[in-house]
Amino acid sequence: MVSEKLNLWYCDIFVAQPWQFFFLLVALAGAFFYGRGQHKLGWTLIGIWVAVTITFSALTNFVFSCNME
Repeated sequence: MVSEKLNLWYCDIFVAQPWQFFFLLVALAGAFFYGRGQHKLGWTLIGIWVAVTITFSALTNFVFSCNME
């Protein structure tokens, strides 16, 4: 079980803030570089974005309890 203080910190910093939308810029940069013919850099940026997004989604759904009521 996660401590209440850590749970509150995670929910305030990662769930309640709009940083996820700014993180989409990494995926857009990957798409830009892929379109410019730099496929390796493009796939690297998209892969980083996917890995981080899945990790934070799993943490939010399975580890922490963020009730935004």
